[in-house]
Amino acid sequence: MAEKLTPQQLQAVTDRGGKLLVSAAAGSGKTKVLVDRLLSYLTDPVNPANMDDFLIITYTKMAAAELRGKIASKLSEQIAANPGNRHLQQQMQRLYLAKISTVHAFCADLLRDYAYQLDISGDFRVAEENECLELQLRVMEKILDEAYENASNDPDFCALVDSQGFGRDDRQIPDIILKVYNSAKCHLCPDSWLDWCLSVNDASTMCDASETIWGRYLIDDLHQYLNLHIHAFEQCILLADQTGGMEKPAMLLRQTVSQLQKLTMYSRWDDIIVNMNIDYGRLIIPKECAQTQLAEQIKAVRDACKKGVAKKLRRFSDNSSQILSDIHKSAPAVRGLVALTRKFSEDYDRLKKDKHILDFGDLEHKTLDLLTGKNRADATAIAREVGLRYREVMVDEYQDSNAVQDAIFSAITHQRQNCFMVGDVKQSIYQFRLADPGIFLDKYNDFVHADEAIAGCGRKVVLSNNFRSSGAIIDAVNDVFSKCMTPQVGGLTYGADEALHAGIPHIALNEPEIELHGIAVSEDTYEEEASFVAQTVAQLLDGTHMVRQGESLRPIVPGDVV
Repeated sequence: MAEKLTPQQLQAVTDRGGKLLVSAAAGSGKTKVLVDRLLSYLTDPVNPANMDDFLIITYTKMAAAELRGKIASKLSEQIAANPGNRHLQQQMQRLYLAKISTVHAFCADLLRDYAYQLDISGDFRVAEENECLELQLRVMEKILDEAYENASNDPDFCALVDSQGFGRDDRQIPDIILKVYNSAKCHLCPDSWLDWCLSVNDASTMCDASETIWGRYLIDDLHQYLNLHIHAFEQCILLADQTGGMEKPAMLLRQTVSQLQKLTMYSRWDDIIVNMNIDYGRLIIPKECAQTQLAEQIKAVRDACKKGVAKKLRRFSDNSSQILSDIHKSAPAVRGLVALTRKFSEDYDRLKKDKHILDFGDLEHKTLDLLTGKNRADATAIAREVGLRYREVMVDEYQDSNAVQDAIFSAITHQRQNCFMVGDVKQSIYQFRLADPGIFLDKYNDFVHADEAIAGCGRKVVLSNNFRSSGAIIDAVNDVFSKCMTPQVGGLTYGADEALHAGIPHIALNEPEIELHGIAVSEDTYEEEASFVAQTVAQLLDGTHMVRQGESLRPIVPGDVV
């Protein structure tokens, strides 16, 4: 990457005065910006900072080690350019004292410092996932044995067992309890979230299934799906109107659109059931129509709509009376599940306490207890004390934070608003571990651009210059993302701010850089796909295909990433 910063990178490095979110697209210099921002504090001519004045959070130990190495390399460059600067020389020594760590390592250190404030032992150790799983299975077996022993006095537990295996097979119950437990631990107040789960299952005061969260979701999903097909039909109508002899097909499509639009107007469950029959009519393409491609397009859009909408409407097979009755009947099973989850949590916590261990979830929640109190109110005196230690808190890969982690960052930066967050919601990969990219998106939508923000307000900088890929690849990415990325798919609209731009010129290759291949497959696609990939790799290594190296080209060799 060129050493000179782009205007957006420079803004991300130098902007001060409030929480700063940097949305850094792939290849846009995210790490460089973070390192340069840190160095800008260390070399401030008026108020130079020390390396250990900062808390830098990454999400893996490897990432923390790599970042420390990059900071050391940048410091070495600065010292070489200013060999008489003793302050910079001291920073190299302080680098290994600096808090550059995972969020869990930071929490563990903080809890050891303040263990006396909480009901935990100061000599606790952090248990690895396999050990935790072994303890969880031990606790699970114990609570289920007790539940079966007392089943005659616990109708809620019996309802749970019957709902999962109809009294014959309960193998899914432990997995369900663990999933609910882990989901609860990702919320600021797990008990409150479990209470909410019970409340949303109370259908006693509801009259229509749309009043339930599940009904509302399905109706909104149907409306979004219908609008997509309406848009596709409208495009077909526009083309048909421009083609001679297509008046009747265009009229039929307009009638279909009118019915779909009418269906989107209904927001109550039973109204949709009453009005969901759609008459698509009979599509006849005139023989004299010369636009066979348009005719095939119209048929494809129409067939996709008929099949897709029919599939969506199958969800509305039961009326509200039946659905609300089913929800009411499921209430005992839900109560049984929540009760078992709470019992599991209590026994698991007790076992961990006896062994003087904490798991990763404990590290986050007990740190939050320390910083916000158990009622999750305002930042505590300890949070303010910890926050004053740091000139700034820097969070890398912020898109993979969860609500508890974000609350920790907020608590220690609440007083000074000195939080720097960098990431890319399009690269969120830890949702399977219950990371919540919606936290990033909320700030992205709420914060104003840094050059428009007033002091103390949340601000954002968007890095869109890509220094890694060629213009052809960037154009292809922009073309695909602009068509498919919406708030419903991907979390945001891929507009002008989000589009990538070529950061540096690339020497042209001797062949097209973007290829799209369609493979004819049988029922099992694995063999065909594997064979195609193997053949393609062999072709790329035949000595005629090139890859860039500096300012020139060379043949692709094994080990290249292309």
